[in-house]
Amino acid sequence: MAILNILIIGSGKGSWEMRGLQLGAAMGARVTSTPTDADWSWADRVVLVKRAGETFAARAHAGHAPIIWDAVDCWRQPMENRLTETDAILRLQHMLKVIRPDMTIGATQVMAADAGGVYLPHHGRIGLVPTPAREQVRVVGYDGNAIYLGRWEPALRTACAARGWSFVVNPPHLYDVDILVAFRDGQWDGWMPRQWKSGVKYVNAVLAGRTILTQDSAGFREIQPAGTVVERLDQIADAFDAWTPVSRRQAVVEQSIARCHTFTVDAIAARYLRLLDAMSLEAAC
Repeated sequence: MAILNILIIGSGKGSWEMRGLQLGAAMGARVTSTPTDADWSWADRVVLVKRAGETFAARAHAGHAPIIWDAVDCWRQPMENRLTETDAILRLQHMLKVIRPDMTIGATQVMAADAGGVYLPHHGRIGLVPTPAREQVRVVGYDGNAIYLGRWEPALRTACAARGWSFVVNPPHLYDVDILVAFRDGQWDGWMPRQWKSGVKYVNAVLAGRTILTQDSAGFREIQPAGTVVERLDQIADAFDAWTPVSRRQAVVEQSIARCHTFTVDAIAARYLRLLDAMSLEAAC
C-alpha cells in the first residue's frame, strides 16, 4: 500500500468529529477546516466531508490530487429531511454535478448506490467494548441530541418509570446502559435520515454489546445490531418486555464480541486507506 498525503477538509460537529478528526488521525491524514495553499499542494488525495464538498469543490479541482467526497450528512437539516425519495436523489445528483468527485463515499449502502459510489460505515466510539449484561435491567439510554426524540422521549420515560427503570440521555458510559434506543420524530424524521444516516448509534450498540430499539432504517438493516424495530409509541412496552430477560441480553454481548472489531476506528481507517490506495492503482492501469 502506497504512503499517501491525505488532506481531509470539513467542519461542524458529530459526524465531522468522527469522520474527519478521529478517522483522519487514525489514517495519518492532515485534517483542517481552513486549508491553505500549502495544504493543497501537499495533498495526494483530497477528501471533502459532508457539505465541504460544495464549498471547496472549485478549489479542489484547481489542484492535482484526486477528489473524494465523503457524503455523510451532506444535506441541510432539518429543512431537507422531509424530501421525498425522488427529490432527495435529485438533490444528491445536483451536488455530484457541482463537486465532480473522482470517488464518492456513502455512509450507508443505499446512499452509496444512489451516489454511484462506495460504502464505508462509521466507526464507533473509540475505546468502547462489550461488557457483560446485568442481571436486572435498570437503565435505558439514548446517546445523541434529545431534540431528535420528540414524542418518543416522554413515552420512553413513562414506560421506564412503570418498570422502575431510569431513562438517561447521553449516559457517560454505554456500559452503564442495559437497553439502548434511537428514534427520530417530526422534522428530524424522513426518507433521507432513514436511508442515508450512517447508523453510528447501531455501531455503538454492537461495540457496547447492547440491544437497541429503533425505527426501520438502512443503517439498521445493514449493520444488523441486535434489536427491535419500533414504529409506534404503543409498541415500546412489548419491546422492553422482550429484552428484559438477562439471557437474551447476554446473548447480544456474546454476538458483539465476535463482531466488534469490524467497527473500530483502526478497522475503518484501514478500509478507507485501501479505497484511496486503489485509486492510484486504477490510474496506473
